[in-house]
Amino acid sequence: MMEKLKYTKFKTLLISSFICISIIPVVLLGLFIFHLSKQELIRQSEKQMWQNAENVSDILDEKLDYIEEFSLKINVDTRIYKIFQNLDTSDSMQLESASQEISKILLDYLPWNNTVYSTHIVTPYYQFGEKEKNYYPNHSFMGSKIQKAADEANGKLVWIPAYNYMDMFSIEDMLRDFLEYEHVFTAVRKLQLSRVESGHIEHLENKTDQMYLVVNFTEDNLNNMLKKYTKANSQILYYIMSEDGSVVGPYGENESKLFRNVTAADMGITENKGTVKYYGANNQEYIVTYSKSMVTGWYTLAMIPVNVFSKNIATDLTRAILILVTIEIILSVTAAVLISRKIGKKVYKPLHMIEKTGEGNFTARIVYDNRDEFAFFYKKLNEMNQNLQMLIHEKYEMMIQKRDTEIMSLNIQMNPHFLYNSLNIINWVCLKGEQENASKMLLDLSRMLQYTSQNGDVLVPLWEDLDWLKRYIGIMQKRYQDQFEVSMDIPEYLRSLEVPKLFLQPFVENAIVHGFKNYQDSGKIWISAEEDENDILFYVEDNGCGICEEDLKEVLNKERKSIGVRNTNKRIRMIYGEKYGVTISSQLEEGTVVTIRLPLKVNSKKQS
Repeated sequence: MMEKLKYTKFKTLLISSFICISIIPVVLLGLFIFHLSKQELIRQSEKQMWQNAENVSDILDEKLDYIEEFSLKINVDTRIYKIFQNLDTSDSMQLESASQEISKILLDYLPWNNTVYSTHIVTPYYQFGEKEKNYYPNHSFMGSKIQKAADEANGKLVWIPAYNYMDMFSIEDMLRDFLEYEHVFTAVRKLQLSRVESGHIEHLENKTDQMYLVVNFTEDNLNNMLKKYTKANSQILYYIMSEDGSVVGPYGENESKLFRNVTAADMGITENKGTVKYYGANNQEYIVTYSKSMVTGWYTLAMIPVNVFSKNIATDLTRAILILVTIEIILSVTAAVLISRKIGKKVYKPLHMIEKTGEGNFTARIVYDNRDEFAFFYKKLNEMNQNLQMLIHEKYEMMIQKRDTEIMSLNIQMNPHFLYNSLNIINWVCLKGEQENASKMLLDLSRMLQYTSQNGDVLVPLWEDLDWLKRYIGIMQKRYQDQFEVSMDIPEYLRSLEVPKLFLQPFVENAIVHGFKNYQDSGKIWISAEEDENDILFYVEDNGCGICEEDLKEVLNKERKSIGVRNTNKRIRMIYGEKYGVTISSQLEEGTVVTIRLPLKVNSKKQS
């Protein structure tokens, strides 16, 4: 009976704890989260909408900015000037031939990835350019809103929002199936052809009083950009609208109802970007974020109905309650474990030790009393851990010895490579009869060899390696008669950083010997370093002849003459791991940039 009573009290304690932990947080935190969720949801939605509106506006500017430059160049294109100068407007064959030539010229100005649908030069007597796409029937362009807008702009480029092609040009008898696109938007500029002759600008008179460059785009161009962001949040509506309220995209019945005779000013849009509240034609309140294109002057709108937030709040609150319940269950289980731990204390000791052993801690031991009935079990577990520790230590020592042997082998491979090059340089100086320079170079070389031969450590302080590098650069500058300059920008606090010996020298040597080979201008090498989170990036940059893409792929991979470069990369990876090492980027005739990534040790951090 006493045993039953004990376990009954234990169960009651667990149930009581669960009820307290469950009810109190729900009551206190539920109201608090409900209040905050609404404000935070609105704020985050406005931030996302604003960012997306700016992104779409930036994409629009990037896609359409080249049209401004294109339309200006047409005005001074000598080829088009000559075509119209010699053009007989009454000769239909000559007009057709001129149209074909102008089509090719117009296409020359458009980049290969342009989104232009068609381009034309339109006059009262003929339309020059692409004929197989939507075209303007005789005299329909003249007197249209597009032509009038171009006249009023006085030679500036004008962007016309999406319009119905047949309505714009008063076309009644054309079958709709004949048109590839029913809606397009257009950039138009009134042209004044001219050319530069003997330093003077000559304008083409008479024939260019009414001449217009027309560039057409389909509505799909803008719709595709908007779809990219619509997928991110289906509740947010995206539109592009001109200042007078014309919808540029997407174009359809829903948009015309939403923006029924509404201008940007009516919506309260007065700046280049911002947020406003707007009541649509359906009397529904919207939050509108907008951003104005610097190219077209159109606004990118991101809209969301305010009533959406109420639904989202309910969803978020439900989610928050579920999270709270989950947390409460975890806390309750934790409480139950703490209460019941005393019962299983003798079992938890070996389990805790086994867990540490699984994590790699083989020094873990169980502290026990010899009078404990589990003493024999604990003793055998301790002996097992001790034996495992000895075996792993022996294996680790063997791996360290093997790695150090490989690193020293690579160092030995590098040092003769440098020595051969240096002695050849000194011999060349001696042959020129420059005894004082040769003596100075031999002195520097002896100190450098003393550094490489006496210091057998894998890692050395950065300041020692930089001192060695400066002596090496001095030898090379005498060899090449100061045909190159070297600039170092290494933060002072990194001087104590431990680095692989001679890790910069191979890249400086490559820049001097290969980068400046047959190089006429003054060579320059920049050596610098900067932090990248918990790493240090060292840069060796030159303005030499560069490396072609095929050779660049082989520098670190194949057995070529770049022994020092390969060895340095191998040494760094052996010491620090595969995350670290050397990367090289280069462009022919523009130079090469070598990046060496090393870990940043604690003792080399900047003092706060």
